[in-house]
Amino acid sequence: MESSSGDLMTVYAREVSYRVRPDLMNIIERLGAVGISKCFDCGACTVSCPFSEELGMAPFPRRVIKYVKLGLEDKLVATLEPWLCYYCGDCSDTCPKNAEPAETMMAVRRYLVTKYDFTGLSRLMYLTRLGWLLAIIILGGIAFLIGWLLKGPIVLERTELETFAPVDIVDTAGIAVFIILASILLVNIYRMFRFSVGSLRGIPLTKAFIELIKIVPLHFFTQLRLAKCTFKNYWYIHLMIFYGYGLSFILFVPLLRLTLSNKPFLFVDPLSIAGILSTILLIIGASLMIKGRLEKKTHVWRYSHHTDWMFITLLFLVTITGILTGVFRTLNYPLPTYISFALHIVLVTPFLVLEVPFAKWSHLAYRPFSIYFYRLNQLRGGV
Repeated sequence: MESSSGDLMTVYAREVSYRVRPDLMNIIERLGAVGISKCFDCGACTVSCPFSEELGMAPFPRRVIKYVKLGLEDKLVATLEPWLCYYCGDCSDTCPKNAEPAETMMAVRRYLVTKYDFTGLSRLMYLTRLGWLLAIIILGGIAFLIGWLLKGPIVLERTELETFAPVDIVDTAGIAVFIILASILLVNIYRMFRFSVGSLRGIPLTKAFIELIKIVPLHFFTQLRLAKCTFKNYWYIHLMIFYGYGLSFILFVPLLRLTLSNKPFLFVDPLSIAGILSTILLIIGASLMIKGRLEKKTHVWRYSHHTDWMFITLLFLVTITGILTGVFRTLNYPLPTYISFALHIVLVTPFLVLEVPFAKWSHLAYRPFSIYFYRLNQLRGGV
């Protein structure tokens, strides 16, 4: 606003322009937004959402849906709101037009994963069933070939799993894969930060660090926001799978030299007990998810993307082959033990390589960091 003579005033308006992507809604529909075309912005989803008032975002989740419908890709990629949605389904249950806003938010999360991923692999796998299937076959084939070339002697007189699968080789390979996958995921999280926060300018570094410690571990280990959803079993099942696989990871990555041996499987051994507990949690959690997706009685399992089925199927098969390896090892059946272990490696390789940085498992990192990044924007006054 500027005045030159006291009675003459000129008002300057700042023009704001956004790049529009006309096919954005079509892409989101391909990723699972089954009813977005039915939405007429009534606001019922905002009223029913347990997080809308807490986050102080009156248009949540409507704002995200409007970004999609208007083709505002830059605004969509920059927002953290899809990750603050925990897919409880309350909004879809109350939608008068059956527009399935929860599915739209899920589809947008899949889309954001493809944007954070600098390799482009997640886009290929999310948008094409064939790409996902080929990736599983190729990675499984590579794991089998490397395992066959590096395997040790096949002892059939008794079970010698460590002789068949030398622990030095398996341990080195496991650590190498872990470092590579963790590095890719960290780069993707950094890209998420750049898209949504930009930089730490204007945010006290001490405060940013304190918020990191307060927020990320809490929401990573508890997934606490799921407790606000009406369907509490969804939270319990997530925790079973999370802690089941977390326990399994500890046993077979940092503690591999203690768990992969020629010694018989002892049920009184603490590591064996931990392995049994991990197996029970995974079997129950995976079975309940499969049952829910087949029955489709609750909203959270009413719709399934092909990546949902790939995740739960691989998880179930990885768990079963791990169980069989332990059972055959306990019964001292050498050949079945080696075959089960080989199948386990062939399945666990694509499961980890694809799911951790590119698909379902990556949500475990994106969700707590989204809450943290959202808090950073609040500290800077950007929310």
